[in-house]
Amino acid sequence: LEASLKEQCRKEREKINSKPLGMAFVTFEDEGTAAIILKDFNACKCHGCQCRREPRSSIFSGKLHTQKWTIAYAPDPQNVYW
Repeated sequence: LEASLKEQCRKEREKINSKPLGMAFVTFEDEGTAAIILKDFNACKCHGCQCRREPRSSIFSGKLHTQKWTIAYAPDPQNVYW
């Protein structure tokens, strides 16, 4: 029974890696830090004539396609189907 369950778990893990959902949940030390990051990132994405600047980039930005990211507060954990 244990071997069968481990095999099922392994197969599910393979599915997860082959079909990413395209989302992540990030936890910060406190709500203030989360608010600052959300505000900074979304300020860069406003659609006004003169404020289409890009968020600060890193060596990973291109590979991660951060220009396509949307950042928002996560829903309440009770509203997430884990």
